[in-house]
Amino acid sequence: MNTGKMISLRSLALAFWELPQDALGLVLLGAARAVGDVVALERDKGRLFIESRSLGVSLGYFVFWSRGRNRYFRADELMKRHEYGHSFQSRWLGPLYLPLVGVPSVSRVLYGMAYREVTGTRWKNYYAGYPESWADRLGGITPAERQAALQ
Repeated sequence: MNTGKMISLRSLALAFWELPQDALGLVLLGAARAVGDVVALERDKGRLFIESRSLGVSLGYFVFWSRGRNRYFRADELMKRHEYGHSFQSRWLGPLYLPLVGVPSVSRVLYGMAYREVTGTRWKNYYAGYPESWADRLGGITPAERQAALQ
């Protein structure tokens, strides 16, 4: 069989497998470009890495990451690797990624925001639980690296 055709079939199969998150990622990329939030685009490791001024989310083929800061979370040099880790979860879980990873992840973000409002400090345990600690491991982030980044 022709290798080019196999690659195309594999790519097509993956696109259908990750269709829900790819569709959301495409919409988010369009919106981010429309408001000037996209800093740079880079194709690498079978994904499109989008450096954003404010976003950190992995949606199938689209990996958004930021060096920016806000009052709730500190974006750091590990964010790109962490979001890349989520892309493995997307590839493995396919259409189950959004309910099994997306919902818990968004829940942790919302908790972190509420924590900041109530306590006046950032929540340091965001990466300590599911699915964030798993994404760190998949992205090659060691516990020592994560701990140092939280200091």
